[in-house]
Amino acid sequence: MASSAKVIGPEVRPMVRRPLPAWPVDALLWGFPLWWVLGMTPFIVVLLALVMAVLLIHRRGLRLVPGIAPWLAFVAWVIPCGLMLGSVLRVVGYGQRFANYLAIAVVLVYVVNARERITARRVVAGLTVVWLFVVFGGYLGTLFPEVRLTTPVGVLLPESLTNNEYVRDLVSPPFAEIQHPWGAAEPYERPAAPFPYANGWGSAMALLTPVAFAQYAMTTSNRVRLLIILGTAAIAVPAMASLNRGMFIGLAIAVGYVAARLALRGAILPFLAILSAAIASAVVFLSAGLLDELTERADYGSNDGRAQLYLETIDRTLDSPVLGYGAPRPSQLLDISVGTQGHLWMLMFSYGFVGLGLFLWFLYGAVLRTWRAPSTAQLWLHSVLIIPCALMFFYGIDTMQMLTVALVAVILLSDPAVCARRPRLPAGGLRPNELRASALPAGAPGDGRAPRDGR
Repeated sequence: MASSAKVIGPEVRPMVRRPLPAWPVDALLWGFPLWWVLGMTPFIVVLLALVMAVLLIHRRGLRLVPGIAPWLAFVAWVIPCGLMLGSVLRVVGYGQRFANYLAIAVVLVYVVNARERITARRVVAGLTVVWLFVVFGGYLGTLFPEVRLTTPVGVLLPESLTNNEYVRDLVSPPFAEIQHPWGAAEPYERPAAPFPYANGWGSAMALLTPVAFAQYAMTTSNRVRLLIILGTAAIAVPAMASLNRGMFIGLAIAVGYVAARLALRGAILPFLAILSAAIASAVVFLSAGLLDELTERADYGSNDGRAQLYLETIDRTLDSPVLGYGAPRPSQLLDISVGTQGHLWMLMFSYGFVGLGLFLWFLYGAVLRTWRAPSTAQLWLHSVLIIPCALMFFYGIDTMQMLTVALVAVILLSDPAVCARRPRLPAGGLRPNELRASALPAGAPGDGRAPRDGR
């Protein structure tokens, strides 16, 4: 006779890990205006990354998705490059850049492992909040160009630090960057808030505007859509004041890229809507004299000087091709530092061709892996990865801008419907169909797909 065996002792239950909280990422994005007012924007990414690292260590059992490893390898490569600094004075700049790179790596890993709480919709909404505040900051710089924000951090820091112009711009940022090019009839008052410099405002606007358009495609809220429409229209005034060529080039790349992809898919109505909006915007800017203003400003620049600086950067990197120099250094020919005037040149000079290659592997690899981007919202997000591929040759990418690119990359890389190659299990990542579900349903206005039921 068969008898059933009884288990003696306490019942062993499988360990269920609690989902990681979303509040650190929410605080980073939704709290961005507060961090700016407090003067903490230079440090907040690192501080909240420390919180995320503690939560990750406590949770254990980390997951990754394909495409993130090159960024982790890049961060690791930056460490030995510090041996090439050659001066204690360069340690501060090197340490700040490395801390930000490492913090972004932690944020990437955290978002992947907090997929139960940190959804793609949540990340896009948070970045849209940052975009709205950048638009607002543009008006602060346009209307009050000579004002500088007094922050608690700026007040608490000793004068020995705040007397340094770079440190003062970080913790007590100006609303606008006032430039006095030689020969110009009057100074250029270019909005910068909530960033220290005007190029930071322009690059942030170029990267975040497509994210806002993705939010428009995702949401079903008419109020949110109206807010994005008003925000887009409001860009015109500070954009004209900024005269930021990189911003206009970046936005043109994003709009042209998405429009072309939609046209190739046969999504005629969305294509015509984007084309009409682009033409209307171009007419407004050209009527306001944008082309003349950009041409006039370019006349006071020095493209020859840039070319000479780039050639010197390449020549000196060839003398230290593996580890680079750890940080930019003064030029031997011009009154400017080698390894500036473009993120690509900074990476190459500071971290050698190996460091540059690892960064390009992350960026271009993310572009190729997420090439499918089946919905309109995902196409707008994918354009965020396309923009720095072109702009990094001429413009820098600061911490918040790089964080934007990294967050967009990770939410796309985590969706097998987007990636060109399905991630292996148990690689994990965000819930497979989450970004698709958060985008417009098939056949809805603004989406380039046909209805699934054939209607």
